[in-house]
Amino acid sequence: MTTVNTGAPGAADEPTGQHAAATVDQRAAAVRPVRPVRPSRAARVRRGIGMAAVIVAGAGVIGVGPGVSPAAAESAPAHAGWDGSRYWFKNSQGQWRWTTHYDVYVARTGGGSSSAAKAPSTGTKSSGGIKQGWDGSRYWFKNSKGQWRWTTHYDVYVARTGGGSPSSSGSSGSSSSGSAGGAVAGDQNVESAVQFALSQLGKPFRTAGNGPDGYDCSGLVQQAFRRGGVNLPRVANDQYAATTPISAGQLRRGDLLFWSPNGTKRGIQHVAIYLGNNQYVEAARPGTLIRISGISSGYYPSYMGRP
Repeated sequence: MTTVNTGAPGAADEPTGQHAAATVDQRAAAVRPVRPVRPSRAARVRRGIGMAAVIVAGAGVIGVGPGVSPAAAESAPAHAGWDGSRYWFKNSQGQWRWTTHYDVYVARTGGGSSSAAKAPSTGTKSSGGIKQGWDGSRYWFKNSKGQWRWTTHYDVYVARTGGGSPSSSGSSGSSSSGSAGGAVAGDQNVESAVQFALSQLGKPFRTAGNGPDGYDCSGLVQQAFRRGGVNLPRVANDQYAATTPISAGQLRRGDLLFWSPNGTKRGIQHVAIYLGNNQYVEAARPGTLIRISGISSGYYPSYMGRP
């Protein structure tokens, strides 16, 4: 056998491939960057909390309590009080804040002593103030401290006012301007029906609803008069057939109003309870709440009846 020298000193004594591989690994290690050690999950959470605290502190976010919002990015109001959509006041640091809740506003201002800080009213007002009674959306009254308060529940209003003041009451089934619930029906059973219907204000319309969580138009009328000891059929056109027909000039509190799209008695599809002062309580249609509405020329009742 002939031996050939390749010119690599000590090649015959070198373990096969081991030394060369080690050399390559060393070169690769020198080139490859060292991978950083990933912090633990707990450390990452602590760091995130710390960063959030710094951001919040830098942004100047201040907790102002429930029902109150900062006036950030909004121009300052001309004065404290109601501006048509919200109540404005200054906090203890002299910063403007606002709320849509009157009770919160009173608590923050110690009773709203500013002459400009008046509760809103869309109804008839006395000179420079609010008139007790119905304003088209709520009942206004003064509490024992002389502060204005409101409710959408007639029974609550009566309890707070002892039956309503002269400005919110009438006679012969008609109420004075700005009041829907002040007049009392001559028949106590009818008045009981009216008051039950008014106590349902704000509940949703529900098709075929008989309460207590929702009603349709004839369901509300039937359940209301049942509280007054008067039994009426369930459907609007049958309810009209069970009443004594009357004219507009004879209308009084507790009478029923009926609407017929085609003008016929059998075509009656809606019924409501008349309150006086051209107002009535109704469960109007799906998507609405039980409410008080006003008689208008554009939506005038087709028929009227007395239970």
